[in-house]
Amino acid sequence: MKTAPSAKCTQARDRGFTFLELLVVLAVVGLLFLLLLPAVAGTRPNSQAVQCLANLRQMSVAWQMYTADNAGLLAMNGDEGFQPASLAAAQAGTDSQWCPGRMDAGAPTGQPTNSAWLKTGQIYPYLNNLGVYRCPADTSGYLNGAVYPVFGQGSSRVRSLSMNGWINPVLNDVGMDTTDYIVYRKDSDLNRPGPANLWVFIDESPYSINEGLFLELTSGTTGPPKATAWTDIPATYHNGAGGISFADGHAQLRKWTDSVVLNFRSSAASINGEPSNSGDLSWLMNLTTAHE
Repeated sequence: MKTAPSAKCTQARDRGFTFLELLVVLAVVGLLFLLLLPAVAGTRPNSQAVQCLANLRQMSVAWQMYTADNAGLLAMNGDEGFQPASLAAAQAGTDSQWCPGRMDAGAPTGQPTNSAWLKTGQIYPYLNNLGVYRCPADTSGYLNGAVYPVFGQGSSRVRSLSMNGWINPVLNDVGMDTTDYIVYRKDSDLNRPGPANLWVFIDESPYSINEGLFLELTSGTTGPPKATAWTDIPATYHNGAGGISFADGHAQLRKWTDSVVLNFRSSAASINGEPSNSGDLSWLMNLTTAHE
């Protein structure tokens, strides 16, 4: 026979949480959130990093479109020795390349902040967007012939990224082993190491960026490409990470750990640095070119 529950049991069952118990639960949840927040933040790119990757993907797609419209020939990549003498010359197509112009203190007056130079590049017609040339986390500036790499004075420089120096350089730079390692001139050359494993654009350190060519030199003549020292330096705009995009159109953030990359604070005149044992330079070299 069932009996009716006592009033005491009914009150205990209906009472629920007390206000004090609720406060304790909220405090525990809040503490757990604070403990987990750094870990979550470390795994999620912020809005600037997301935009950086979107910019790099757009650049790679524009680069692909240029190639498709030019019988498989890749956009030209000019170093400091191959730059138009003036904006008018660039607009006339002289010394045509993917993006003429320099971002360093040695550039012609005003060039680092003049977006008109970007518009003369071979791939700009496929973009029609000046913003994609610059990482939103780049705070460098240029004023009266001087470059301010961090929280810069003056006006923002218009470009923060550069192109792989082994992809159709107009002039093979001194030290490039073009006998043993591939210089990419047309799309059919990209099968080694393959479009998904060959980087095209990279955000370059605000301390080393100059013309639009980013170079790493090989050492040795056999086996996978390797190097004993950095030549140009990647950027670390995103909490030690930097953006890089590939010939198949995808882009990613690379978390750099090499002490040279993380601590580089110099000028383009002295950019060679011995790498640490981080593996960063080896990783990049294997995505830069391939053995013939």
